[in-house]
Amino acid sequence: MSEHVEQLVGILFRTLAEEDHSEAQTALLDAYQYNSETDREALAEDLFAEVVGGLDRHLETEEEVGVLTAAIEQLLDRFATVVEAAPVAILTVDARGRIELWNDGAKRIFGWSESEVQQRSYPDVLADSPEEMAAHLTQLREGSQLTGIETLHRHRSGSALDVRIWASPFHERGEGFEGATFVISDITEQKQREQRLAVLNRVLRHNIRNDVGIIQGHLDLLAEGGTEGTEHIQVMDDRLSNIVELSNAARYIETLRDKSESELTTVDLRRVIRERADRLQREFADAEIETTVPESASVMAHKLFPYALDNVLDNAVEHNDADAPLVDITVSRSRESARDQTTVSVADNGPGLPEFEREVLTAEKETPLTHSNGLGLWLTRWIVRNSDGTLVVDESAWGGTRIVIRLPSRRT
Repeated sequence: MSEHVEQLVGILFRTLAEEDHSEAQTALLDAYQYNSETDREALAEDLFAEVVGGLDRHLETEEEVGVLTAAIEQLLDRFATVVEAAPVAILTVDARGRIELWNDGAKRIFGWSESEVQQRSYPDVLADSPEEMAAHLTQLREGSQLTGIETLHRHRSGSALDVRIWASPFHERGEGFEGATFVISDITEQKQREQRLAVLNRVLRHNIRNDVGIIQGHLDLLAEGGTEGTEHIQVMDDRLSNIVELSNAARYIETLRDKSESELTTVDLRRVIRERADRLQREFADAEIETTVPESASVMAHKLFPYALDNVLDNAVEHNDADAPLVDITVSRSRESARDQTTVSVADNGPGLPEFEREVLTAEKETPLTHSNGLGLWLTRWIVRNSDGTLVVDESAWGGTRIVIRLPSRRT
């Protein structure tokens, strides 16, 4: 028997008992027991018809309508409770892909309220690639189901979410495709954890092993009594510093993973950028560091955001081969997608970010083509994402690199 029919029969039985229709209640029980030994799925519709027929024989029309209405209302209330309590996003779309139902789980995951998405196109509102989502809707129209498809959706803020989708089409009797039901789970944290483990594994296997091998080689040369002891010591000192940096990066990754440390905090960009600009000017006296920061420039970000900014600024200066290195730091505030955002732009006149480094900051997962020399850029990207922000890399006005980070502004 269909589970839905069985639930409705059970609710009908209780409704009849509550309203003291004992004769109809007995007839309902007899019909249920009569069909209990047969193939329940095949006889679900026959049993339901027999139940309704039994009610018709034992109740007046008005009583019958009242009992059926009360039972169906109870069933719908139960269904609505399950939908609203579900920790995943549950939504339905019509034949044109417009959102009709939107549960609390969808609001928690994507940030949109039901009234904001009603009758709007699912691909346009949620999908990172509307074309890809439109293709999935075509599959549903053709009668296929979506089973655990992994793709990217967008939060109301614009930040990317890794999601896994299940969907099934529904049809009216004798009609064609009328829409579909979607169940969507947020797997962003799982994907980020997998990515971090992949990067750490690469670094631990390659970078640290390589540094230790070089240190061992120079120790062997020192043991042989070579005359270039100072050079060997400097090389070993550099490699040991690399290992210390990797150790610190691993600690930062643990901080990003720790749920208790994941809450956003207020970061005063004016103070942070002033401190960073002063440090860069001391360390790189020949560089020109320009800053444009409004009086009020506080954002909501992960507490490690200053470290991410350090990585961006250090790259802008350290790899700048211009005769007069220039780094321009500009902060501005705007309102996008019904919320205030603050933009941090770091532009330089250097040679431009190498393609593999650019992919570190923009690709959705690490591939063999996106190996960074260290974890700095990976951490920058992860910290920005954990700050509910976005990061874009393009060319600066001087032909160098321009990195743009957008973060939610702190409400005053």
